[in-house]
Amino acid sequence: MAADSSIIVKWFKRGEEFEEEALRLRDDTLSGAVRLIISEWVYLEVVRALVKVGLPDEKIKEAYETLREMSELGFIEAIPISRLLDEAKKLEIRLRLYASDAVNLASALLNSIDILTEDRHLLRGSVRSFMEERGLKILQLKELYKNHQGEI
Repeated sequence: MAADSSIIVKWFKRGEEFEEEALRLRDDTLSGAVRLIISEWVYLEVVRALVKVGLPDEKIKEAYETLREMSELGFIEAIPISRLLDEAKKLEIRLRLYASDAVNLASALLNSIDILTEDRHLLRGSVRSFMEERGLKILQLKELYKNHQGEI
């Protein structure tokens, strides 16, 4: 399953909506029950989100390092942006997406996997329909465990 920064940031930013589900996803990822794919861009999007809410610099650096280590240890697969550029460009044009949203969607599309997001741009009906036409889903945290009766 692919995930974007709107999901991953909830691992580090307390008090977020669906924080419990996000932390469960993190734990399932660390236990190997879930294999997450992200674009490399997610690292920087998480940093920006944590800067924006005023998290101390040291906590932001720790979050960044944690994500990098999770990737290096194989818990998360971070796809290089260079592999996503051409598909992301097509998605920007066809679906009128911002670059970061297109890159994240491309990571799911090119791997033929569902994407988990809380981003309103990716949750638009036209984007959901586009993915459904390809046999893929755009899921939110509230749907993730509900759809799998407690299991992913």
